[in-house]
Parts: sequence; structure tokens; C-alpha cells
Amino acid sequence: MRFWLLFALLAPWLLYQARRTRRDTPRLPEADGPQQATRGTGEPALRLLIIGESPVAGVGVTHQHDGLGPAIATPLSHHTGRAVHWHCHGTNGLRLHGLLAQPLPADDTAPDLILVMMGVNDTTALTPLRRWRADLHALIRTLTPHASVCFTPVPPMSRFTALPQPLRYVIGLRARQLDQALQDVCRDTGCPYLPYGDLAHPDLLARDGYHPSATGYQLMGASLAGQLIEKLFPLRQSDQ
Repeated sequence: MRFWLLFALLAPWLLYQARRTRRDTPRLPEADGPQQATRGTGEPALRLLIIGESPVAGVGVTHQHDGLGPAIATPLSHHTGRAVHWHCHGTNGLRLHGLLAQPLPADDTAPDLILVMMGVNDTTALTPLRRWRADLHALIRTLTPHASVCFTPVPPMSRFTALPQPLRYVIGLRARQLDQALQDVCRDTGCPYLPYGDLAHPDLLARDGYHPSATGYQLMGASLAGQLIEKLFPLRQSDQ
């Protein structure tokens, strides 16, 4: 209720700021290079599929080797003593309902882990919370027969320097609402929820003030690898 009250009161100014931000913010491309590779050695290899929106596509860096897949796979391989085959399947501008319509990417072997990164585009598109929750449950029902499914938080958009105030505050409030709903769904379904730390420092953001930089992806990846090992029993076992 608080969000919609603020939105109604500030709507003309917020819409003006949103149009200006869309016009003035650099639109960075998806990263070049292969969207899958293997890091480390050791059997059995762990197959990690990362699906979601622009960070999964590597927006913010020039090449995929500076993106999220290697940033998670390298420390994950080091700590588990296993090769990690990562595969990033991301689309810039994707919303959760659109992700549901996509099949899993074709690969020779089914993934062991699926990491889902969503929320920014559903936040800016004002996806209703009821629809967001229903789509999360539908996605989990679709993916859990294939692999262990984990989620990262909806990014804290109140820290996105590309957004002016009061747009940043209002959008940040909506992002927190979607994130709380995500945490509730994860708790109800048993899917791990994996916080990756604070990326508020300017050095951790790309030049658009919106996506992670190479350093930001490295920090995010190290944190997520640690969370995966902590919260998934088979990975903890493999490290002993």
C-alpha cells in the first residue's frame, strides 16, 4: 500500500524521471564470447546452469570471461575439488513470465544446479506481487525435476546510482517488496535463497551505474559460490 500511495502521489515526476533516465543512461550490450565453459578439474564434474536477466547475459563487461559464470565457477571448483561446467543463459530485459515461456537451453547433460537471477525488470514493469509469486511457484515446479534450484535476491535498486531521487527510492521500495515475496516463496518451497553482498561501491558498478563491473561480478561470484557450498549438502560433502 505504501508503494502505490507514493507512486500515485509522485507519478508525473516519476514518469518524467524514468523517461529521462532511459534516454540518458548508456545502454550496454550483452557480453561477447562463449556462454559456457569449464573451470578446474576433478570428477564428477558439477554442471551449473545460470538463467535470468541482464547480469546473466554479462551486461556490464565486454567478454563473458569477466562475467558471472566464471566468477562463480572458479571459486566453486576450488572449494569442492571438482570441475565446474558453467552455462549462462540470460536475456537483457527479461521478465519472469517471459522466462517461464523459454525452454531450458539444450545441452548434452542435465544440470546439477540451476541458479535463477530475476527481478529488476519485473520491478520496473510493476509486475503485481500476486503474479510474481504465482510465476515463481510455476518456475520452481518446472525446474525442480531437473536439478537443485536456487535464487539470488532481487537487486537492491535503491542503490542504483543511475536512478535519480525520488525515483530511486520508490523503485527501491518496490524491489524490496518483490524480494520479500521471493524470500517467502523460497522458504515455503525449500529453495535456497543466496544473498551475495552489497555492490553499492561505484567501482563495483559498470559505467551505466546499473549493472556490475568485472570487479562486481567477481565479488558476487565469490559470495554466491560460498553460499552454494554452505546451503547445499552435496556440495559441503564433496569438500570433505
